[in-house]
Formats: sequence, structure tokens, C-alpha cells
Amino acid sequence: MERVNPDFSEKIKKYGAFDISACYNCGNCTAICPLSTEDNSFPRKMVRATVLGLENKIASSLDPWLCYYCGECSDTCPRDADPGGLMMALRRYQIRKFSVGRISDLFYQGFSSFWAWFVLTLLGVLGIFFFKNNPDMKEIKPLSFVSLNVLHDGGIILFVFLLVVSFLQLLLMLKSIKLTKKDGIGIKAYLNSFLEVFFNEVLSQNKFSKCENKKRYTAHLLLLWGFIGLFLATITVMLFDFFFPANEGIRIIPKVLGLISGIPSLYGVSFFLWYRLKKADKYFRFSHHTDWIFIILIFFAILSGYLLDILRWSSAVKIYYFTFAFHLIVVFELILTFPFTKFAHVMYRPFALLLADIKK
Repeated sequence: MERVNPDFSEKIKKYGAFDISACYNCGNCTAICPLSTEDNSFPRKMVRATVLGLENKIASSLDPWLCYYCGECSDTCPRDADPGGLMMALRRYQIRKFSVGRISDLFYQGFSSFWAWFVLTLLGVLGIFFFKNNPDMKEIKPLSFVSLNVLHDGGIILFVFLLVVSFLQLLLMLKSIKLTKKDGIGIKAYLNSFLEVFFNEVLSQNKFSKCENKKRYTAHLLLLWGFIGLFLATITVMLFDFFFPANEGIRIIPKVLGLISGIPSLYGVSFFLWYRLKKADKYFRFSHHTDWIFIILIFFAILSGYLLDILRWSSAVKIYYFTFAFHLIVVFELILTFPFTKFAHVMYRPFALLLADIKK
């Protein structure tokens, strides 16, 4: 017997959902959705579960992560129930639901969210204050501001923390989904599912391409590819600095990769930032404060990175070091909050797609 939570509809509104009680179950959202299939008729199924207060059913569903929020269902809804917005709200709900120690609650509740980001920023400022060197401010030497050892040690600590927390949260998601083992499914089948999801959905996002709005698809794909390139550039430069600390010339490889990768990333994040400001269509009409914070952090992380490369060849020494400190704080906040904010969709969506493919 499914337990009913009569207050769930009101609860989910706090995550950005519209008044879904306006839905009269016409099924138009499922009929118009390019991703809905005979086996999986979303978003209608999730709308009904929310209206009925079936919280456990929603917590154990992969559907919120299979939706890319094309916005077509919301655009054509005869009652303006905004089913696409509901799917977005359910993703925010699941991020909080699977959070270790419910840390995500700090970032999704209005008042606590302000203080959470304030404390993180303060920690970043204090970290730079206590661990920075004392550059002479006469010429620009990047590693004279914060030593290479501090950056590497901090990076390793952050990486291990994120790895452990992300693993635990994916386990919580898996436990909630309750995936049952089917006879006859071996390692090869799981590997095939992983490869299919990785190449067709993570790298190519074929399902997203079925949406009518190709601009969003292109911007999202470029942002993804650019971010992957920036991540690889960061990892590469750390490895080079660790294994070849005396070889300055080899750093040109990750530097070029980072400069090239930043271009599609900057275009993608600028697209979403501009369209959210304009409120160009249904998708951008409502933005949760977590959406804004996530996209602003990415924007400033990339922009300050480019600004550092420009300032490095100038005589604006003080501006360079201030920008360097700003860049480190933004990147610190972005990485540390990865498992607990919208950034977590980077791990939840591929994992949900993998589980859906295995279940299929």
C-alpha cells in the first residue's frame, strides 16, 4: 500500500513548481513530449503522483532525470500547470532527498541558503589570507601568491571529499530506486549499457536533440564539452606539476586546452544567463535561486580565468592578484558544493540514464 502525503503538492511548490492542481489529467503533456514512450509516459505520470501525494513513488522514480525540460509540454498545457517546471522541481527535491546528512537543505532553503553561501565565501577568503604567500606586487608571478603545494594539497583533499560524498549519494539514489537484478544480465550487458549512455547521452545528448528548441540543445552541449575540456586541463596541469615540476614548457599543453575549452563553455553559460535575464520562453520564465547561483558561479569562474591570462601580460599587478583570489574563491565554492546543488545533475542524470537503460 502506497503511503500518501497530502501536503506534498504544497511542499513541492517550494522547489519551483507551479500550481499542479490545475492539471485535469488530459494527457497532452505526454502526447507532445518527444521523449515519452509507450513504456514511460512522463511527465503525466509524475504530475499524477505529485497531485496524489505519492512521495515515495516520486523519490524512487528515475523520470525527473530523464526529462531535459524542452518546455514543449508547458507551452501546450491547456491549464498552464507547467508540467516541465514540475519535473525541474522534482529534480531539486531528489537532490535534497539523496544528500548525505541533508547538506543540500542548506542551499535550497531561502534564508539558510544566504548564510551557507556567505560562510563558504568567508572560508574562501580566510583560506587565501592564511595560506597565501606575500608577493612583492612589483611583477606578476602566479605561484608567488598561493604556493603550488597549497593548491595541490587543497585540490587532493577536495577531490577525495567529493569522491566519497558523490559515491554515497549515488548509493542512496540506487537504494531508493530499488533496482532488481534480472536473470541473464551479465557484466557484458552492464558494460554495453554504460558505453551506450556515455557516448549517446552524456557526450552527444541524443535525447535532448529531439527537443524542438535546438538553441538550448546546442548551448547545453557546448557548455558540457567545454566544461569537460576545462576539467581535463585542470587535472592535466596538476599531474604535470606533480611529476614534472621543473618543466615549465610542458604546461603549455593544458594551458592551450583550457583556453580552447573556455570558448564553448563561455558561450553556453552566457546563453543561459542572457535568456534567463530576458525570460525569453517558458523554460526561462521561472528560475529558482539555485539555478541563478550555479550559472553565475560558472560564468565568473570562466571569465576570471580568461581575465587572468590577459592580465598576466599587463602591468596591472594588484588587479591580477585580486582577480586570482576571486577566481580561487569562485572555483572553491563551485567544486565544494558540487554534490549538494544543481551542479549535482552532472552525476545524477547520467546515473539515472544508466539505470533506466539497465532496467529496460
